[in-house]
Amino acid sequence: MTELQQEWTDKIATWKVSGQSMAAWCRQNDESYDRFVYWRRRLEPGPQRQGRFVALTVQPAALLLSCNGMTLHIERGFDRELLRDVLSVLRAV
Repeated sequence: MTELQQEWTDKIATWKVSGQSMAAWCRQNDESYDRFVYWRRRLEPGPQRQGRFVALTVQPAALLLSCNGMTLHIERGFDRELLRDVLSVLRAV
């Protein structure tokens, strides 16, 4: 621990036993409130949040093809031959 870290550890310990709010303690001890908060967070990290997994159900999505104002909505299990024919007609237009 560096000297500066030890200095702030001591200041935070003194504040805790004072029974004062952080703001009141900082005013009385001529310390910057923002600096005090910074060092308190740095030296006393709060509890780590526990991550959790959420089960997701993924549905197969439809494919949308849009061109020149026309949209084809293609679902899973589509008829490939029909799509090929439709695209041939659209290319010819």
